[in-house]
Amino acid sequence: MGFSLFIIAVCLIVGGVAAILSVRPNIAAEVTASLRKTETVRKFTPKNTLFIIGPAANHQACRMQRRLLKPAIPALIRDDVAVMELYGDNTPRKNGEPLEWLDPALLRHAIAAGTGFNIIYVDPDGKTQFRSEAPMLTADILRQARIDTVVSAGSSTGAGKSKVLKKLRAA
Repeated sequence: MGFSLFIIAVCLIVGGVAAILSVRPNIAAEVTASLRKTETVRKFTPKNTLFIIGPAANHQACRMQRRLLKPAIPALIRDDVAVMELYGDNTPRKNGEPLEWLDPALLRHAIAAGTGFNIIYVDPDGKTQFRSEAPMLTADILRQARIDTVVSAGSSTGAGKSKVLKKLRAA
């Protein structure tokens, strides 16, 4: 009895596929073409990321931290450290690019950040290297993140710096 049901099920499946192919003979080509056209979904990982989190982009601590961080941007880029800015319920920005699909409340919860100001660095292994509720000096950020570069206020080239700074400005 069980084997008979199996044979009937297989016949129904094969018959259904044959019926679909007879109605739309190019369906296989259409499916493969649509699969090729779909965008590849990039996974978000907080690894090797410096988070600047605040209640609003114009909050005093957020503005101060962005100003203090400007000289370190070339060093952060050189070491592949992403800068994630998250202000209130605004769209999170990773290296100045908005991540529309990322929920700000979920991200705050995932990295255990409150509603106030926080600066958090997650190392390449995914562990929180440091966390501060007050703005930090660039030298302290680089030292605690263990980024071995020397950065001074005028130590980068003007052309590269301006491009990067445009991308990393707050909305």
